[in-house]
Amino acid sequence: MTESAEKNFPAYSHLPLGKEYAELGIDAALESGALKEIPFVSTVVNMCNSISMVKDHIFATKLIKFINQLSDVPLHDRMIMVDKLNEDDKFAGKVGTALIEILDRMESEAKPELAAKCFSAYAKEIINYNQLRHMLHALERIPTFEINGIALFSQSTIRDSLNMDESTLLAYVNTGLGVNNGGLDGGAIIPTELCRLFISSEIIPAQSKKQA
Repeated sequence: MTESAEKNFPAYSHLPLGKEYAELGIDAALESGALKEIPFVSTVVNMCNSISMVKDHIFATKLIKFINQLSDVPLHDRMIMVDKLNEDDKFAGKVGTALIEILDRMESEAKPELAAKCFSAYAKEIINYNQLRHMLHALERIPTFEINGIALFSQSTIRDSLNMDESTLLAYVNTGLGVNNGGLDGGAIIPTELCRLFISSEIIPAQSKKQA
């Protein structure tokens, strides 16, 4: 277990977490009941309608990746985060169910880690609740293969945009990361504040044009 995990789950230091789950095997981790013993995660697991749902390897992998990334947030902060989420109409009394639905809609294993970073930023009050919702919605809708381009797109100019692939630009518009600037010549797709927020909150690492 990593030092971070030990620190954030002091009462559960004997339990496997993250990569160690993969080494044990997802089925073994689930059947051992270890997932149900981890604070906040137990809320998610216990809200499942049946153990067969959790046993689904794809979903279980998403959940474990989410857990491992969120383990960087101290337990106290996670508890405060859950309390704050429960005050909102969308999550009120059903944080576990809402999280299951969010992870289930994400089609790749990379997205749960980014979703966890969004929740982490919310727990640390780097982003507010409205921003959290829009960021999660964007992650659900964006094609996985377009995620790596977000950092560069966030700093693109009109000239840069005119040279970008149309399908990529439409994908960013569809997720709320891009918008037409309304120019008289038909305009150009430019990054939105939501797009820049992914970078400024360090959910997606910044990338210079020289690195591209």
